[in-house]
Amino acid sequence: MLSPTNPALRDYDPELCKLVPSNIVVHRAWNPELPISLRDRIWKTTARPAAHGREATISKPGAVRKSFRWLAQHILFPDPQATWVPLAFRKACSIVDREAIDSVVVNVPPFSILKVGIALKRKFPHLKLICDFRDDWVGYYLKQIDHPSGEKIRRAQELEAEAVDVSSYVSTVTEQWVNQMRSRYPRQPASKFICTPNGYDPEMFRDFSSRSPAGEKMVVTYFGTVHNNRIYSPDNYLDAIETLPDELRTQIETRFIGRVVRDAEPSLRRTRTTVHRLGFMPKLQGIRYLQETDFVLLIATDPGSHAGKLFDYLGSGKPILALSPPGGEIDRLLQRTRSGWCADPWDKKAIQQMIVFAYQRLKQGGGIIHPDDDAVQTYAWPNVFANFAIAAGFSPAANINKLRSGNSTNAAKARVTQG
Repeated sequence: MLSPTNPALRDYDPELCKLVPSNIVVHRAWNPELPISLRDRIWKTTARPAAHGREATISKPGAVRKSFRWLAQHILFPDPQATWVPLAFRKACSIVDREAIDSVVVNVPPFSILKVGIALKRKFPHLKLICDFRDDWVGYYLKQIDHPSGEKIRRAQELEAEAVDVSSYVSTVTEQWVNQMRSRYPRQPASKFICTPNGYDPEMFRDFSSRSPAGEKMVVTYFGTVHNNRIYSPDNYLDAIETLPDELRTQIETRFIGRVVRDAEPSLRRTRTTVHRLGFMPKLQGIRYLQETDFVLLIATDPGSHAGKLFDYLGSGKPILALSPPGGEIDRLLQRTRSGWCADPWDKKAIQQMIVFAYQRLKQGGGIIHPDDDAVQTYAWPNVFANFAIAAGFSPAANINKLRSGNSTNAAKARVTQG
């Protein structure tokens, strides 16, 4: 595995490093990236105006800001982590030569790492290159998260197309995104595009002990960073609870575990609902807090996406309340695993109905959900890796059981990632 020596991170959880198996060799390449606070200020200054939520305002940038935006986004294309690309490529070349690497998995975002994969394939034509998109860049990320200039969209399309062209396989996390990528590249064989969903680590839930929280209130817990964009904003959820009858609204408590971005602060501060902010904490500690909740909250308004926290929720066995489009990827997964319910994220009445239904089920007692354990376990990381190895043509049948049991490393010999 190749990773930066000094990645610029908003949050750092050193406990996760202990989960890397001892037989995995981690190589490091120095990264001349700006400190996270300075990088964010520059990137937000140069970003195209976009806003969402109760206090959103949009101002038209002046000529100086437009020029600065063009310069910064031209130099740091496609993201600030582009500064790592030449150093990562140099280090990767030495690893490929020294270790006789025959396969490379490039894990994005950040999408600048695609440049490393392309350059490696050009230099070492024998490599099996797999570009693993944890987010659909052109079809989702650029449209919903990044708000780029027209020039950046054009350059992103060119870079993605080049990466797809030189890859042996292209992986992404949902069937809908797989189909979208196949449609974008109809001249590529359909078999090049494979689905590798996110997953959960069973080891993190080995000692998980589910119990009811103290008190009479229904407790709903959100686990992850709180954003204020169109995809992940909690505004509609909070508004739905806020307008419930007082006798019900006062019986619902929502806990937020994770960092709250600055733009989302007003949403949590000004609501009349009962909100407890627990802040950022190591993942294992956060999972322990999930033991004492009645429901877990998922917000993801794009029908083709999966939120990573969904799979930790599956591992916990807690009932999931999802604000996500009916018929979308999350809704289908919840129905398949019988792990929770989904409400249209733009329909306040539907959200209220789901919350009232959950409250009534809780007060009735007994099992709130009855998950399909076999369906849930398909998303355990060992099973996800095993299926990935099969789809990408790595492992013979004899090795698959080792992958599923977690006793073998990823079938690819090298992985390039950042963060």
